[in-house]
Amino acid sequence: MIGVLVAFCVRYLFLPIESADYRNHLSQWHAFIVENGYFAALQYDFSDYNVPYLYLVAAMAALLPGLHSLVAIKAISMLFDLALAYFVYKCVEHRYRDSATRSTVPILAGLAALFAPTVVLNSAAWAQADAIYTTFLVACLYFLLAGRQGAALISFGLAVSFKAQAVFLAPLFLWLIAKGQLRWRHLAWVPLVYLATLAPAGIIGRPWVDLLFIYVGQAGSSRDLSMHFPNPYVWIPNAYYDWWPLGVVFAVCVVLLVAVVVYKSRVKITADLTVLLAAYSVLVVPYTLPKMHDRYFFPAEIIAIVLAFYSPRYWYVPVVVSAVSILLYVRYLTWSVRYGPYEHYVPLELLAFIPMALIAVLSWQLYMKLTRTTGQSAG
Repeated sequence: MIGVLVAFCVRYLFLPIESADYRNHLSQWHAFIVENGYFAALQYDFSDYNVPYLYLVAAMAALLPGLHSLVAIKAISMLFDLALAYFVYKCVEHRYRDSATRSTVPILAGLAALFAPTVVLNSAAWAQADAIYTTFLVACLYFLLAGRQGAALISFGLAVSFKAQAVFLAPLFLWLIAKGQLRWRHLAWVPLVYLATLAPAGIIGRPWVDLLFIYVGQAGSSRDLSMHFPNPYVWIPNAYYDWWPLGVVFAVCVVLLVAVVVYKSRVKITADLTVLLAAYSVLVVPYTLPKMHDRYFFPAEIIAIVLAFYSPRYWYVPVVVSAVSILLYVRYLTWSVRYGPYEHYVPLELLAFIPMALIAVLSWQLYMKLTRTTGQSAG
């Protein structure tokens, strides 16, 4: 409890910061919701965010009408910071449930997530909502570890309903299916949950065509191969933007290659290996996809914390991913607050080599784990 109180005190220091995203988008959405009858406003197309997030904004505005929009929007994300830390705690608790350290280590893991610099900055300074969908991704991972596949896919469906970036974890399901350790029928929960979250807005009058194609509109909102994200597309001139579908094909090929290795492996996917595969998925997918934004390593940072507490030999993974993300956050927030030069302290072309090296190391580690058998290599 002391840790939680200190975490919110730290966040309080960042509350006055108004990011460009807040000024240009979030504050306007909040004002539109208030001026148009709170939940009744959701029948209109005024935001490029999916409606589940707008439900939360409308609920906060209706319950606390006197609260300034900056505090209201940040409060939603900060509450999910706490939920995110809780599910990190639950994942690590599953690992140490039969250990003498079953109470201490999971609490440390939860606090590590709660105090992670980018988690603090994402909600309290940037006013972004990445903690929301990532909470459901970590909940999904916990339910997979606990053997509750239905609950895991429901959680994933909720994650997708908040942000399309939840698909960064989707390859994990393919890999588990390849080993016969996940039932196909559970995947039906994802579209069912997604449609259920859209239903309230559809019932009050928002056209279903708008609701179903929100993410399509998001994908076409920018014409940049990389939105200040350190992946290979920073090395490609934006003149080749129209070739971006080849980047999607490349990402799919990487995922399928891992699926082939998993399928041919004689190794059972244990809890430890599930966490490693989850961390690998949320790291490699944004790295291989084009059109990525600078916050898109957020799920990787959190699941990397779970991985490090699950298998301490991977302590360096959250350190490296967080270090890369901190540089991106500081660059954006520095520009956002003072509208100074939009510069990277480390050039993106150079920074992109760091996650590449990390992915190479994890790829080798994963390959060695998947190709071994008891006492000898599987070849």
